[in-house]
Amino acid sequence: MKKTIITFGILLSFLTVTFAQEAPLTWDGLKKDLEKSDANIKNPKKNVKAKTWKSRADLMYNAYTFNTAGLYVGLPATFQVVQAKKLKNTFVTLDNLYNAPLSKKQTTDGFELWVYPHKKVYLKDGLVSKWEETDHLTENALLKAEEALLKADELDVKKKYRNKKDFQMLAMQIRTNIVNQAIGYYEEKKYAEAYDYLEKGIELGKLPKLDIDTTSTLDVLYYYGGIIGIGAEKYSEARANLNEAIKLNFKPGNCYHLIADSYSKENNDEKYIESIKKGFEKYPEEEILVVDLINYYLGKNQSDKVIEYIDLAIQKNPTNASYYSAKASIYDTKEEKVYEKYGKVMDKVLENKQKAFQNRFDESKKKMYLDKQKEEENKAKALYTEAENHFNKADELFGEALKINSQLFDAAFNRGRLYYKKSERKMAESDMSFKIYKNGPEADKIKAEVNPSLLKAAEYFEIAHKANPKDIDTVKILRTIYYKLKDKANREKYTKILTELNTQ
Repeated sequence: MKKTIITFGILLSFLTVTFAQEAPLTWDGLKKDLEKSDANIKNPKKNVKAKTWKSRADLMYNAYTFNTAGLYVGLPATFQVVQAKKLKNTFVTLDNLYNAPLSKKQTTDGFELWVYPHKKVYLKDGLVSKWEETDHLTENALLKAEEALLKADELDVKKKYRNKKDFQMLAMQIRTNIVNQAIGYYEEKKYAEAYDYLEKGIELGKLPKLDIDTTSTLDVLYYYGGIIGIGAEKYSEARANLNEAIKLNFKPGNCYHLIADSYSKENNDEKYIESIKKGFEKYPEEEILVVDLINYYLGKNQSDKVIEYIDLAIQKNPTNASYYSAKASIYDTKEEKVYEKYGKVMDKVLENKQKAFQNRFDESKKKMYLDKQKEEENKAKALYTEAENHFNKADELFGEALKINSQLFDAAFNRGRLYYKKSERKMAESDMSFKIYKNGPEADKIKAEVNPSLLKAAEYFEIAHKANPKDIDTVKILRTIYYKLKDKANREKYTKILTELNTQ
């Protein structure tokens, strides 16, 4: 079975709320206020007051949003665009949000560029596509806003600020933008920067909230602190965040899965399985933990354990075709191993038959080798029955998988492979039967099962080819099957397909 990979994408939708803040009238006015704030936090009489830092947090947030307040992807450039695109309930446009741009021009990569003081806005088809700031009132204004707000809360001994609506609104605005920035870095694979920002988001998330503030709750922040922490290779910190999310009952199954994943990345196999089992004991209904256990025992070649957990997974999700296919593959492997033992025992049958013949004039030795031959034949018979049982179970389970999903490539390919191997074994059995017993009709009877097995193999490989027409291995084996069946038309068909695939 291919290892199941569970991917956790961070969804922007729950964090994209923006809040309009009344901005100061001028760039220069804000500059002066920032200079005054910088002086205030250096003043030993003022920098110990919560009010100083609360005012600075407001100011820094204004500085952060001043350049781009009101911008969003999809904002129409003009009312003419609104009318042309029949955008209902759209009252704000780029040209009435800001003063006239300094210039407009077409870029070589297909954008219309509107240049403003301190920023550039890029449009496509009359809608805002992206923007960039060319100048900042102050560097890292958002981080300075977060720092100032937390400092205000720290100095507010009586905690009067944190329970006020304006403080909570500002905390929500700063946190939302910080978390969005963390997500942006994460999507750019800048994991260290993403984690630094998300940590700050977590700290803000611990503050009291407005009733309307549901955009990035603390449980969600801890959870994504785990995901981003793993990306940043801060495994210990990631686990601490995930354990906090578990305490808050946020996706506990996924949290244990991620905790185990962090140990896996540290090559700590003992802690990996300990985490999975701990999660499974607490949340046995979590399918993802069952999948983890399946993958773990697959890696350890403990097939009985794998089957035990696959059966659990099927109970939880009986319409997942991949589980049936995975279980079938285990029985397929069991059949291969048993049949390999069968082949070795049959070699001993032949060997004892030959030794009995070589000692045909010594009745005692001849009887000894004939008895050994009989003993090995009984072993072979038992092994053959066991192999057949495994074959039938694998065939049945691949069939169940294909009933659920008739285009499941793995199930179709492996079921075809099952019958192809059977055709090869029937040929080998026929040869061995003739060598031992010199019974032509019996050998021919066994050989007569070769072509029907090849036809069944072709049937399932055809399904696999339809499911994935570009898989070269499927085409190669179909060409070989039709060669063996002396089906010239189909052999030429798949030879042509193979040539086309090789030239792509």
